[in-house]
Amino acid sequence: MDRAKRSTLGRMSVAKVSELIGSSPESFEAAARCVVERANRTLRGITGIEVVEKRARVENDCIVEYRVRLRLVFDMAPETEMHR
Repeated sequence: MDRAKRSTLGRMSVAKVSELIGSSPESFEAAARCVVERANRTLRGITGIEVVEKRARVENDCIVEYRVRLRLVFDMAPETEMHR
């Protein structure tokens, strides 16, 4: 596709969604933050998260661990020249 035709198409984007699980002894928010911080080590361009599930582990009538399952949305690599 030539550059003139591509520029008339406008900006198009593609995102990927990954599902990750994290935990924390402090809170659901801390568990979610842990997931995002860890994901940032290998994924670039995280644009949002969706909390899919929250669970807690209880021992002796006390919550000892908060768990979250998240969907992370991130942009794919920028568009490059197509192979001919």
